[in-house]
Amino acid sequence: MTRPSNMQGLEDYDLVTLGAALGLCEVDLLTLSPARPRASIASKSHDGVTYLTGHIDFDVRGSLTVPDDSCMLVYLHETGERSWCQGVGVESEMGVTLLRGTPTDFMFERGTRFTLVVAPYARFRSRFMASDHADVDMAAQRLRLFSVTSEHLKRAYRQIRERVHEAEDIAFGPVEDLLDEHIRVALGSSSEERPVASRGRRAHYQVMRRAERFMRANLRRDIYSQELCQAAGASERGLRYAFDDLLGIPPNRYLAMLRLCTAHRSLVTAEAGRRSVKSVALSCGMWDLSRFAEKYRSVFGEQPRETLIRSAPADDLAAAEEFEGW
Repeated sequence: MTRPSNMQGLEDYDLVTLGAALGLCEVDLLTLSPARPRASIASKSHDGVTYLTGHIDFDVRGSLTVPDDSCMLVYLHETGERSWCQGVGVESEMGVTLLRGTPTDFMFERGTRFTLVVAPYARFRSRFMASDHADVDMAAQRLRLFSVTSEHLKRAYRQIRERVHEAEDIAFGPVEDLLDEHIRVALGSSSEERPVASRGRRAHYQVMRRAERFMRANLRRDIYSQELCQAAGASERGLRYAFDDLLGIPPNRYLAMLRLCTAHRSLVTAEAGRRSVKSVALSCGMWDLSRFAEKYRSVFGEQPRETLIRSAPADDLAAAEEFEGW
């Protein structure tokens, strides 16, 4: 569900629709910005391959899993210094290879521009084996993150971005050519061209992930700082440092955004006859419904009830009427 685009081509998105736009993958997105999620997404398919380019106008924390029969190639045209993948910092002009079934955590700063290609895994593996290297799984770490030093590969991803935005149905070249160059550059990159996280950054990532898992498991009740620190295995200051390092916001702010985004996803996907705004809010640990509605509107640009009604079949709308004020 998108709304009319503005002069810069950005549109207001709900997070579920934006995740679905990323194509074929299981995606969970959470906004870290106190404003509506806005993005520009365009995609085309050719010869069993999906080509997609995007520009996000909000800080986003997310995770995705590539299906078992696919792989995803990602090129970051631009991204901010706080962006990361699996806790490892990423930069502009960097490539990412996500193989089948691989769950991947990421955070991208506002202003990130990217191109991604989702191709059949069998075609990727065929080109990889033709490069006379070991099995794909053994080289997964070398493939995952690397600086793109090849002007040829940079140009290929820029051309994909341009062709996706063309109004005409312009043919893409054989995906095998892109796979060959992407694999060659990834495997040929030196250790200096493959980013790694410092020991301190890895520790922060583990602390953040443990705290996040505890939040998600206990979302419907009050969560206290002491038990969150215990679950994360960190002091209150250490927990705050970890969240600031990786997400740029304190743990309590992240918890508030997690509650709002979880409620948002529930309202977007709810059957109006089975869920109400009140039940969704309470299931996410938000007991003050007026405050919930106020915060929800400031982030998503509409009342919770409007999201529920807009997402529901027409014959189910009456089920939400008693919650008209929310």
